Amino acid sequence: MTGKTFAWVATALMLLAPAVPSAASAATPAELAAAKRYVEGIYAKLPGDFDYRSVRYAPALKALIARDDACAEAGGGICVIDTVPFCDCQDTSSDYKLVSSTVAARGDTGARVTVQMRNFGATRYSVDLVLIKGQWFVSDIVTPTTPSFAAKLRKGLKSGG
Repeated sequence: MTGKTFAWVATALMLLAPAVPSAASAATPAELAAAKRYVEGIYAKLPGDFDYRSVRYAPALKALIARDDACAEAGGGICVIDTVPFCDCQDTSSDYKLVSSTVAARGDTGARVTVQMRNFGATRYSVDLVLIKGQWFVSDIVTPTTPSFAAKLRKGLKSGG
């Protein structure tokens, strides 16, 4: 390839590059802010009559929760999920409060929101999310006693609940 031809091809590629959609890119600051607000909203609803099933879950986690529900129904009680997954609790304390939260991008289409709470003392929870068609879905939950809610479900359901 001659120098002129190479320069022409390189210029053409540079001009075309913006027109070609790139593979998924990290969430934008606005999307990350929306993820943070979504998780803060979940924790704001926790005191009182909160149904963790009302949350938007990523398809894999939603399927695990459905399997746990079916296991519990078939067994006439509790299968793996025996607390509210977002706090590993059945009740909240009178001093329950969201103290602070942070958000960080994870991979191409994910985020982790970490909340500092007061609930029977200071504690921290993290919620992993995935962005699907412009909406955030919970893909995992991390608490001091459960390093991965999804892994807990997979393991518990594999062993029969």
